[in-house]
Order: sequence, then structure tokens, then C-alpha cells
Amino acid sequence: MRILVVRTELPWPLCHGGRLHAYELCKRLAERHQLLLLAQRPGPVADPPLSFPWAVCDQKAPSSARLEADMPDLALDTCAKGPLPDQSLAHEEAVILSRLERFFGIDAHFVGDVVRFARQWRPDVAIGMGYQTLSCLSRLPEVPTICDLQDDEALHAWRELRCCGWGAKWPAFKAFLAMLLYQRTLLGRVDAATVLSEADRRFCRLHTGHRRIAFIPHGVDCDAYRPMADAEEPDHVIFWGVLDFGPNLRAIEFFADQVWPRVRALRPQLRWTILGPGDPAALRRLRSVPGINFLGRVEDIRPHVARAAVAIVPMVSGAGIKNKIMEAWAMGKAVLCTPTALGSLPGTHGKDVWLARSPKEWANGLDKLLGDGSLRGRLGAGARQTALSACSWDRAASELEKLCGEVIQGRAKDPARRDQRPLDSRSAGCDEMPMPETCTDNAGLAESGRWGVDLSKHADAQSKNELVQVCQS
Repeated sequence: MRILVVRTELPWPLCHGGRLHAYELCKRLAERHQLLLLAQRPGPVADPPLSFPWAVCDQKAPSSARLEADMPDLALDTCAKGPLPDQSLAHEEAVILSRLERFFGIDAHFVGDVVRFARQWRPDVAIGMGYQTLSCLSRLPEVPTICDLQDDEALHAWRELRCCGWGAKWPAFKAFLAMLLYQRTLLGRVDAATVLSEADRRFCRLHTGHRRIAFIPHGVDCDAYRPMADAEEPDHVIFWGVLDFGPNLRAIEFFADQVWPRVRALRPQLRWTILGPGDPAALRRLRSVPGINFLGRVEDIRPHVARAAVAIVPMVSGAGIKNKIMEAWAMGKAVLCTPTALGSLPGTHGKDVWLARSPKEWANGLDKLLGDGSLRGRLGAGARQTALSACSWDRAASELEKLCGEVIQGRAKDPARRDQRPLDSRSAGCDEMPMPETCTDNAGLAESGRWGVDLSKHADAQSKNELVQVCQS
């Protein structure tokens, strides 16, 4: 298959779950298929060591240009051209969609570049990774499309709304409503969607009505994450993640405010290590709390995890699947988490994970685990087996590969949809654009090294981006 993957940024470095997800799936799909990743921006690393071909639309305009009054209105431009077969937008719907795309910072130039590139490269299927890519995929009706949502952001926003304080309720409600409307409007224009948990799948199907939403969970590299010989330190627990990510922040606050004082009273020598980038103001008050140690970003979390007696995942909000649980499982660590954190992962209380809900259950459960080395050992051994048998990236890639084949076959049986015009062909800059001959296949790409096409020089004069192809073997 010829697969075009669309993402807002390149998946490197692998410092959070979204990048890890994209990297592992693209790496495996590229081993068996002709794959190209097209990203809106390059990310923090200038020359990332990716093993598959990729391209970047390097934006010349500052990000604040999104908010300028003369920024192309994606949906309203469609409305001005008149109705489209089977997917016309009423004026009111177009106005709402245009405002939503501005709200989420959807860049019209990037959408145009994706549409233009896809029409020249002619993929068999296009996969958009992240909800923002719905604006791109919905303008490619001639290509079978899959939106890899990962987390259902509407469910994530709903849980944030329920957990946040009253002062944040109104912004949280606006975010939830905007995401709900955005996904309801555009998800029906793609052939299929994928999410990371069964809860996300049910919620997404409920609010969008889409009939083809697949549950494809994350995996973990069990060779990289394996039990280590580092001596386990008693009365030592660990948590890791991006600290300014809302669900991680709320998890730390929940444990620090409602659990830590209880269990610290039982075990005065208890230490809690927190790893990960970010320094949100809400957590600075905890830096002076006895026993809590913030280490920030580290090059390798594994030695730190190996030294801890218990890995804690006290999530009270968020959606999707938690990589930190699978990483701890693969390392054979005892994991204490909430049912919200476990989600659709195949864990069983007392066998490979210990579950707790209330602060009292958390304090009692942690005290029990810290005081019983044999129990920790049994949980860790069971966790390692679960990771080996049920948490495979190869399995996830195979399921996505199968779904790609199914949507391609489905389109072949539905020529009416295949011949539809795009949702927004003018503002997306869909005029024909000559592309380098090296873009015909992966072999040619790998031989070409680097090439660039200045899209701003083309007749449409709408795109301010420069498409820079960087291919690595």
C-alpha cells in the first residue's frame, strides 16, 4: 500500500505518548508498505533519526497569523462556491466550522499543502494522527481516509470539565463544546477512526454517530523496557509524565493533597520521585513538601523506575491509554493506579495491578504494597507477562494495517463517494502542482536526500509554506 500519514509535528523526541504512538506505528508500517509522513512543523530536533521518509511544511508566517482577519476561512470559502455533492454545508454550519477551525488553530496553508501533496503523490490511503488532521482528511474525499484520534478529545474535555474547579468551569465547558461540534461535523467525512480505549470508542460513537470507530491500543517495547538489576529502594514510589499536561497535573495534585499526608503519616521515610518536563505554577507549592522530589526531564527514566518499589498512576481525569502503566509492567514493577488510569488495558486487580479509588483505598493499598515484598514481586511478574502477551506494537500496527486494507476495499465498492469533490478545494490550494520525480516511491525518496519546493511561487499564491523533504534510510 501507498500510505500518507499526516501529523502536526514530527514524532521526535519520544518524550510523550502521542509522538511514541506515531513513531512506532509509522516505523512498522514503513517496513511493509510505501509510507510518507507529512508534518506541519519539524519539532524541537533539527535532524531527527527517523527510519521512514518524511516531509515538513516549514511555515514562514508567525503562528499569530492564524488569528488575523485576512486568514483564509476554510469552511466559509466552501460555502461561497456553492453546494457540493453529498457533503454540502449550510451557511450556518459553515460559519460554525470556520470558527471552530480558528479556535483549534487549524492552519489553512497546511491544509492546502496536504491536499496539494496528496493529489500529486496519490496515496492508497491517508492516515491523520490527531484530531486536528480532520480538517485535512475531510478535504480529501477522493482518498480513503482514517483519523487516528488516539484519545477522544471530547471525552478528555468532558472529564476535565468534571474535575476542574469552579473558576475553570466556563473555559472547560467551551473547550468541551467546541471539540464536540468539531468532531461531530468532520468525523463523518472520513472512512474510519481509531482510538486507544474502549471507553473512547463508545463515547466517540455516541456523540458522532460514526459506524466505523476501531479500538487499537498502544503497545510497549518489551525489549527496551525490561526488568533491571538495580536494587529496589524501600519506601520509594515514582510517577512520570509531562507535568503541564492537565490529567498528569490533576493526578499529582490528587495524590499530593489527599493521599500523601495519609501514607506519609504511616511511613515517615517515604519518598516520592516525580519525573518529566514542565513546571506548572500549580505544582510549585509541592517542591518544598518533605519527601517529594521533582527531577524534571531525564534522559532515561528506566533506572529511576527500577529503583522505585511502586509505580503510582493516580489519574482522575483524561482519556485514552497510559503508556506509563505499560512501561512499568514491561519492567516488572508493581503498579498502583485508579480504574480511570487502567482504562481498557488488560489488567486484573491483585494479579498484575493494584487498583484504588478513594484516598483511603490509595493510602491503605500503598502501605500494603510497600510492606509486602512478595506481593510486589507477584504483581511485577504478572505485569511483565501481561505486557509480553497483550501490549505489542506489532499487534497495533497489524490492526491498523488491516483497517487500511478494509477502507480501501470499501471505497472500491463505492465509486460515488470516490468521485466526490473535496470539501474545500479553493482555499486548500488544490491546483495541480509539479512534484519532483524522486517522490514516486520510497526507494527514490531514500536516494534523493533532500529537496525543497517553494509553494509560495505557484500560481495559487495562497500558501506561505515551504515543503522540505528529508528522507533517511
